[in-house]
Amino acid sequence: MNNSWSITISGEFDLNFLMYVASINGLLSEEFEEGTWPSKQFLSAVQSNPKCKEQWKEIWNKSIYQKGLLKANNQGHIILDPPDFSTINGEIKAVLVQMWPSFISWWNMPAGGQTAMHYWESIPDIMSFVQEFERQVGREIRPFQLHIDLVYTGLKKPIEVNEHYIIMPIKTEYLLKKDWWIKKFKENY
Repeated sequence: MNNSWSITISGEFDLNFLMYVASINGLLSEEFEEGTWPSKQFLSAVQSNPKCKEQWKEIWNKSIYQKGLLKANNQGHIILDPPDFSTINGEIKAVLVQMWPSFISWWNMPAGGQTAMHYWESIPDIMSFVQEFERQVGREIRPFQLHIDLVYTGLKKPIEVNEHYIIMPIKTEYLLKKDWWIKKFKENY
């Protein structure tokens, strides 16, 4: 088998931080699912502020768009700039600044978010999924590069930003299910 394809799975802090902020502050809309975090802090002023919800959604959308460009073309830039978030404006900036210390503390704990990401990054048996795809279709998989960002909680299903970039929840029905991967390969490669 040649190495003309690659799949990179990583759980980076940026999208996980945004999901953490939205989950703890009640900012998730119906397209997301309720997040599970070490502590719930629902700040009623934030939760009842429609501008914060709107601003969070805007930052989320800009972040996934920019990351999609970055992953596909090595262009674009990441929206967040912790811990002062100098690139962010509006009411949500104060929420991000306030939430950063608790998030980064949880993220860096021995059994925290980053450790969970490292575990899930390594667990899918991608090579066997590719080999099964090739067996089923009777040909080698076409060359491609796919970057997958893992999000600890808050996503109902993967978000396919572009053909090179997917944001995926840590759920076994996506990460570990051969049928999901083979379907993805058949659709694109």
